[in-house]
Amino acid sequence: MKKVFTCLMVLALFAGVCSADEAKLKEVSQLKTERLAAQRGTVGQFLAEDLLGDKKGELLTTFEKYVDAIASLRQGKVRAVVMDEMPAKRFVNEVEGLVIMDEALSEENYAIGFKKGNTELVEQVNKILAEMKADGTLAAIFAKYIDGDYSAVKPEDIDFNKGAEGGKFYVGTEAGFAPYELRVGSGYIGIDVEMCAAIAKKLGKELVILNMNFDALPTAVSTGKVDMICAGITVTDERKENMDFSDNYVVGAKQVAVVRADDYEK
Repeated sequence: MKKVFTCLMVLALFAGVCSADEAKLKEVSQLKTERLAAQRGTVGQFLAEDLLGDKKGELLTTFEKYVDAIASLRQGKVRAVVMDEMPAKRFVNEVEGLVIMDEALSEENYAIGFKKGNTELVEQVNKILAEMKADGTLAAIFAKYIDGDYSAVKPEDIDFNKGAEGGKFYVGTEAGFAPYELRVGSGYIGIDVEMCAAIAKKLGKELVILNMNFDALPTAVSTGKVDMICAGITVTDERKENMDFSDNYVVGAKQVAVVRADDYEK
């Protein structure tokens, strides 16, 4: 958390950059001819590419981390960042001078990704997810992070089932996607982290989180480096060609455009 806050404080130093020659943004359709940013390998990148069409090579900049895309926006290098709504809300709440455009770009569902053909594990995890939905465990995790103040949550508060007799259960994630996963000190917290910890415990295994770039996650799971990947991953037909998915654990998540407040007119 300390590292994240430090990054956000640095971003705040670049507030208020806006060209007087540019007409203010009013609607998403204007973004088709604007400089955009997105995190590499995300649905945000794909949506930005669709918006820009044959100008994507000229106008789209991608970054490994959301925080770097937001920095580019604050510095005036791009006019909008296309990203998931929940992490977007966190940036807007914690960094002065940012807003989310009213119109969403899309709605999507999140699921856990597995190596293609690993049907046994998919079925086991789907059964556990169903149990967690039925007994309220999943709802309690979401309420803790979305409706509550999770700033005091520590990695040591989460039961990773260390020393489990069933061995270790490796999960790949990208810990820059709060509130779903974020790094705090040398550990991890977040909705996906707590959900995976509960899944590992039900499997009788110890959860081990491997943090990596988002666009490296599909390869990590397909090569067996990790047992599954969980990072607010949107289910798409393209991704289904290369990996299997669990049942959805988030339905209706939005992709939005983050812009500078002084560059937006509702």
